[in-house]
Amino acid sequence: MEWKIDLGILEKKKRVFLEGIFELEYLDLEVGRCKILEPVKVKIVVAKTKEGFTVGGFVRTALEHPCTRCLKPVRLEINGVVEALYLPKSLASFKREKRLETLKNVIYYTGNIVDLSERIIEAIVVEIPQKVLCKPDCKGLCPHCGIDLNEHPEHVCDKISQESDIDPRFSVLMNLKKNEEEG
Repeated sequence: MEWKIDLGILEKKKRVFLEGIFELEYLDLEVGRCKILEPVKVKIVVAKTKEGFTVGGFVRTALEHPCTRCLKPVRLEINGVVEALYLPKSLASFKREKRLETLKNVIYYTGNIVDLSERIIEAIVVEIPQKVLCKPDCKGLCPHCGIDLNEHPEHVCDKISQESDIDPRFSVLMNLKKNEEEG
């Protein structure tokens, strides 16, 4: 389905309803490529305003995201909201009214066809928590050898000795501690 709105049609109808599946296989995020697990279901209403048009609606899907601590895949249910006010680019240079300054999602457009795909993706991304965990008490990975501490809670890493783990800038303090212990 095309997620573009023809402003000529909007001018005649004043309100346009778009509903369907947004084709998306994965989403590129800071953590890498996240797989979309369920079809991205979208319902959007586009309504003409005096100066431009508003977009409002819902996005439903699920995606696979790595746990922030242990990197295991986590299923995230997404129930996003699409909200935006579109104004012609010609209004961007004029002084904005106070009500426009308080709005967070004002988008300026040019031309007669406007693509709403970015608003759909935005609705998904905004719903992803900053810290995704597989479980609230996830212990993560050993910082030295990478073993999963959830599966091996009693793990003590022998890959690195305590001394080599210390920042070299603190070696003087380590030597002082050793000298005091030795007497």
